[in-house]
Amino acid sequence: MTSHAEQGIKVTLVSLGKGEVAWKVDFPPVGRKDPQLTGQWKSLDQALEMIKKVSSRELVDDATAQLADERCPDSPWGGEN
Repeated sequence: MTSHAEQGIKVTLVSLGKGEVAWKVDFPPVGRKDPQLTGQWKSLDQALEMIKKVSSRELVDDATAQLADERCPDSPWGGEN
């Protein structure tokens, strides 16, 4: 198993130490990395909302896309109005 998002962009948990965590975006090994998605977010909802804002659903891992739709239903996918 690799750490890459083989099936598309996905959100992953990162330990910052001392009990703190953040969320970051994991990109597929082939493809463009959007600079807006290269940071870390303190909350899962913030990370998912940013993914939805700048990415089309087709570029996102199925599990991450489903989670984004459940947790951020009012946010449109990138390119959608």
